[in-house]
Amino acid sequence: MMDKERFLKKGLLEQYVLGLADEEEALEVERYARAYPEIQKEIDSLRVAMDEYAGQYIQLPPEELKARAAQSSPSLSLLPRWTAVAGIALLIFLSYLALSLYNGKVVADQHYQMLSLEFEALKEDCARREAVQQIYAFMADAGTQPVILNGSGPAPEAFAIVFWNKKQQLAYLNPAGLPAPPPGKTYQIWADVEGKMINMGLIDRRRSEFQSVRFIEGAESINITLEPEGGSKEPTVSLLCANGNV
Repeated sequence: MMDKERFLKKGLLEQYVLGLADEEEALEVERYARAYPEIQKEIDSLRVAMDEYAGQYIQLPPEELKARAAQSSPSLSLLPRWTAVAGIALLIFLSYLALSLYNGKVVADQHYQMLSLEFEALKEDCARREAVQQIYAFMADAGTQPVILNGSGPAPEAFAIVFWNKKQQLAYLNPAGLPAPPPGKTYQIWADVEGKMINMGLIDRRRSEFQSVRFIEGAESINITLEPEGGSKEPTVSLLCANGNV
């Protein structure tokens, strides 16, 4: 047998309850009802709903009207009732069909959202893997050199490494050796070019992985200072935490 969810999407339960299923379909419904108690429960619920719906809308003709109809044609006395029953049965069937389609759409939307989230997570994972591969390739390049930044001033225990590649004009920082900055402060990295400090970017100390920093042509040394959150246009030399020659 197919799985229960696929069977329910076929819409055979409503046809079975309304007597519209053929013999093969009816046998299939009964097999699933025996195998899955929840399907039998759904069949019972559909029958109750149909009976309640029919009982609400089917009004028997007055006794006198029934008698006159029987005198004129006994067979016609049943026509209004069975016509109403057929109409209501069709209405119920269409209502349940619409409900089934709506529920199917809800389930489909949920599946789509789940797949979208999984796809986005997969894209992020692929992007992370690609970034890691790029860093590995960068580190393995013969032109990449490590620039050791030793602690000084307010953070003598600080330590950081900048991997510098003049040919590729790329630089990556490993900030793992920097202590957590004081509240309201952030680390900022600078390149000294002929005595002028040029901003290379802010350092996110919360991230321990390699961080891309701005490559500055002609840098003679690399320096890290403590600055107010958001960074500064000029370095606070008195709060120089680490530096090293390129």
